[in-house]
Parts: sequence; structure tokens; C-alpha cells
Amino acid sequence: MTSPNRRPSQLRIATRGSKLALKQTDLVAASLRRFHPSLEIEVVPVTTTGDRDNRPYGEIGGKGLFMTEVEREVVEGRADVAVHSAKDLTSELADGCEILCVPRRAASHDVVVGGVVGDGATKLGSLGRDAKVGTSSMRRRALLAEVRPDLEVVELRGNLDTRLAKVERGDVDAAILAAAGIERLGADVATGALDPDAWVPAPAQGALAIESRSGRDDLIELFGPLEDAVSRAEVTAERAFAASLEGGCSVPLGCRAVVAGGQIVVNGYLAWPDGSQAFRDRISGSPNDAESLGRELGLAIRSCGGDELLEELREEDLPSPQAP
Repeated sequence: MTSPNRRPSQLRIATRGSKLALKQTDLVAASLRRFHPSLEIEVVPVTTTGDRDNRPYGEIGGKGLFMTEVEREVVEGRADVAVHSAKDLTSELADGCEILCVPRRAASHDVVVGGVVGDGATKLGSLGRDAKVGTSSMRRRALLAEVRPDLEVVELRGNLDTRLAKVERGDVDAAILAAAGIERLGADVATGALDPDAWVPAPAQGALAIESRSGRDDLIELFGPLEDAVSRAEVTAERAFAASLEGGCSVPLGCRAVVAGGQIVVNGYLAWPDGSQAFRDRISGSPNDAESLGRELGLAIRSCGGDELLEELREEDLPSPQAP
């Protein structure tokens, strides 16, 4: 392993082996090379549980589906860092690991693919009754039920390019996806943006997280130029919110934090999967207090009825969307 006290000349980066994950890792590697032209970088692709198992996320277990095996490469010393989509991270990392760097965040909102030309609301409104809308997210399923309960929600698994192909060939009439992934992949597809104030994104959506073993001062120096303080504060608040609700893939929750004008505003969302019951709240304060604000918002939602909803979610055998 590299000495922890000197900036390394070689770097091994673990990542999921999907097309999008590799693209995201290439973006990180390119940024590093701009600041460290002589740095030798090796990418270590990993197949995760979420890649191997095609069951709905809630049935598999819901947490760490796309990050545990990637994280293990760092824990066991086969990689120096791991590049994750930040929304895939569990609330607690492996013992002795930390989020080393949060680069500048991409768009955090969701988009609709399919339907007529227009924004997300227009696209959803154009779909006929009983049209099939694909998503693998319990959050998106609940939000969709609030605005279009007449639509049929179907399970849409697979890598992003696979899901886009399913829309194009008509397996589903539309799909709800993350804007950031489509942009990073460079997919040539018409999208309609959904208002993130109403259609609250997943915690840390659009952000990348670079994970390493704790105490690697050499890596802190190496990745320092990539760190974005605003994105770090937003991701910290959103992850704290999710952690306070013990939120995994089987819990329909969302959180969006925005830093502007020296303040951070955090919006939180928790719902029953059929959209029949939902809790929304917001909090604001200093970005320096991002973690405590996110935690406080989560506790506020729990105290006004969220605890009872979470208990029901744990007890219920929740139905999963049908597979297309």
C-alpha cells in the first residue's frame, strides 16, 4: 500500500462495473489528472449484489446493494479509493472508512423519459389511463401515486442504458430517472424535468462520493482540488436526514438540500408507497450545521407521525411493482 504520509504516484480506484459507474469514475480520473498529470490510475470494476440480483430492491434487503462489494475493495486494501453514486451509500460506512471527497454535484432532480415534449409534469399528464411507468424506486412510486394514481407502475431494473432501451422499445410508456445519470452518460434522449421542490429527490442524488480508509492524509492532499464545500454540505444534510429515518431502498423518502445566500435549506419527504399518506417538512440554517439540521428535520417528521408510518412499513409485506 502507498505510504500514508506522501502523495501517491499510483492510485487504484474501485467502482461498479456498469457503463454509468465507469463513466463517473473516468470523470473523477480526468479531474485528478488535470491537477496531477503524472498520476498513474488503475480502475478496478466490481460486480455488486444489485447488479447480480434482478429482484425488486426491497426484496433483496434494500441497503448497500450497489456499494458493499466496491467498499470491500478499499477495506481489504485492493483499492485506495472507491467512487460511488452518493445516493447508493449506506448511512454507516464500513469501520475505518470515510467519505474522503465530494466533488461538485450534478443536477439532483428527477426527469421523465417518454410522453410528449415538455417538462416532467406535461409528460406525465400526456400519458393515458393505465399507461405503464417504469421505476425501481419506492420514493418515485409514492410520488407518482400522488399525482397520477391511475397509472400502472412497473418494476424497471437494470443499468441506466438498459432502462432507457426499455422505454425506447415500448416495454413501458415512460420512466422516471435521475437527470444526473442521463447527463453523465451522454444519452441522446428527450427528458422532462420534475420540480424538485414537489418531487423531492433521493438523498444525495446527483452527487459522487469518494470513499477511502480513514487517516489517509496523502489522499486528502491528492483529492483536495476536487472537493466542493457546497456539495459536501448538501450531501451531509441529506444523508443525516435519511439516517435519522433509517432509510434504505424499501423506505419511500426523499431529501433535497440547497445552499444559497449563506444558508442551507433542507426539504424532507416520507410517504406510504401508495401515496395515500405523506409527510413533508423543511428546515434552514448555517451550512456549517448541515448534519444536525438534516437530523433535526428527520426527527421532526418522525415526531409528527413518521414513526408510526415507519413502524407500519417494517411490519407490512409491501407489494412490489410488476416487472415489465
